[in-house]
Amino acid sequence: MIDHDLRLVYPGLPPRELSPNSRLHWSRKVQPKQQVQGDLVALMVEQGWSMKPLHKADIHVRFGLPDKRRRDMDNLIASSKAMLDALKGRVIDDDQITQVTVDYSWFESPREPQTIIEVREKR
Repeated sequence: MIDHDLRLVYPGLPPRELSPNSRLHWSRKVQPKQQVQGDLVALMVEQGWSMKPLHKADIHVRFGLPDKRRRDMDNLIASSKAMLDALKGRVIDDDQITQVTVDYSWFESPREPQTIIEVREKR
């Protein structure tokens, strides 16, 4: 079986506008959502991802935090939905719970905030 792995390093955390606590009108969230999705597609192209979308996958999302500020993991997870949606149809067939497993964690990122998305074909 061919190994299908993808590692995307997004330079930043999910946009604040996409947080459920932002209380912005939906129309004000469209541009940040499109921007983050476009950036992730550009990263996929840059890495030469050309495989067929995976039917089953394990996805690990890691948030690199550069400081000791308080953050709510639930909000980071909810804010990252647009990032995972960028994978649909390109890296994964769909994000149904029967097809993908997603887990989240964080780590100290000494210089800059970042979000790392790793996708592996489920075996």
